[in-house]
Amino acid sequence: MKNFINSAKKVLLSNKKNGYTLPTNNKLYPAQWNWDSGFIALGYSHFKLKYALDELKTLIKGQWKDGMIPHILFHDLNTNYYPNHSVWACGNKIHSSGITQPPILAIIIKLIFDKYKIKKEKAEFKKIIKGVLKYHKWFIKFRDPNNSGLVSILHPWESGYDNSPLWDYSMSKVKIPKNLKYKRGDNKVVNPEYRPLDIDYDRYVTIKNHLRKNNYNPNKLFKASLFNVVDVGFNSIFLKANKDLVKLLKMFDLKSNEIETYISRSEKKIIKLYNKKNNSFFNLDLKNKKKITIPSITHYFILFADLKDKKIKQ
Repeated sequence: MKNFINSAKKVLLSNKKNGYTLPTNNKLYPAQWNWDSGFIALGYSHFKLKYALDELKTLIKGQWKDGMIPHILFHDLNTNYYPNHSVWACGNKIHSSGITQPPILAIIIKLIFDKYKIKKEKAEFKKIIKGVLKYHKWFIKFRDPNNSGLVSILHPWESGYDNSPLWDYSMSKVKIPKNLKYKRGDNKVVNPEYRPLDIDYDRYVTIKNHLRKNNYNPNKLFKASLFNVVDVGFNSIFLKANKDLVKLLKMFDLKSNEIETYISRSEKKIIKLYNKKNNSFFNLDLKNKKKITIPSITHYFILFADLKDKKIKQ
């Protein structure tokens, strides 16, 4: 076990940059990724709390003025990665992508607080938590403008499970422009068999280009995006994150009324994505008005959300 722990430490430290850490030790992902940084921070917290704090602080520095924390922050602009900073052409203070990822930061910070009695770093964590609160409010305002209790993802990359069969139907409805041009590099860094098909990547890029065409305007994109899906897994994570955020806010005497209200609404609404006959959950493709009934391990994320519903827990 000790050898395993030392090996894990070595991986993190060998991928460490100035204030952030690469998800891999090759050229496949040469930037800072949102939810990867959350897991990385949790790893660091077991042996170097400062590094965990640095990771989170750097991520929050890339937060947009409207509250979104992008799924990629490009600290190093000299990269052949696609889509790189020039392709996204956006960011606040730090070049970034124009989409987000599963909001696990509150969950991670709560785990760190459960492990340690934070004293010296408390003021720095408070700043981060305020950023996370702004992030959650962004989701509620712009990814659930109808106040339904469930948030949408506007690109498969936002889900964290990019080329899942869950998106096959929704992706099939995305029309690829005839003049679409780009140069992907991921399938040259690793075996192409492990990467998305060209047709899938064409659709990823088409959605991304459409988001950029709309200047990543959150007021427009919920209705305008070529992809809009309510995902059970993503919403389960958001519900759990909201619950942990409320606990963190109370530790710092910060207000949490809006988040508490949303938790109550989410608890009631997410249950409606359950099909009793099939004993399974489904996603909602809001763009194409269709239920997505593909089985997925992400449906078990509902257990992580710790719902009050006894039948679901059983």
